[in-house]
Amino acid sequence: MPLDNPADLFLYELSGLYDAERRSNQFVGEILGRTEQSPLAQILRAQQQQGQQKIQNLETCFAMMETEPEDVPCLTVDGMRAEFQAFAGQGPSMEAMEIYTVDAETRLAHLGVAAYHGLIDKALLMGEVQCAQILRTNLVQQQENAGTFERISHELGQRVAMNV
Repeated sequence: MPLDNPADLFLYELSGLYDAERRSNQFVGEILGRTEQSPLAQILRAQQQQGQQKIQNLETCFAMMETEPEDVPCLTVDGMRAEFQAFAGQGPSMEAMEIYTVDAETRLAHLGVAAYHGLIDKALLMGEVQCAQILRTNLVQQQENAGTFERISHELGQRVAMNV
């Protein structure tokens, strides 16, 4: 894919975000498999459903621009997944697994927040107002996810501190 102008760059970054959302959703499924007995499972299932909606929203952006996503792999999510798998391979306690999971989900949400901010700005500059609105919807969900996991992280930290 040639990257000759701002529209090409936008499509490239949007394609990368599309891949990130797809990989993130798969990653959440993996996490769910390891935390099914945890109180986090319900939150993760809801996040997975939101992830599907964000993916559909991005597909709508591509359709409005009359194009298909390019093959732009998100290696950042792959790295986060590899780190999680390495941690899980250490056989952590359920409590340690919950804390690590929440921290990983917080990092993943903030990655999405940063990506959506940049793409919204580019979409508006290119006159893709409807796509920008869709991206903003996804951004709000990402911000809510980040806030949820930050709150849970704080609560888990308090719980652990009380048990020390």
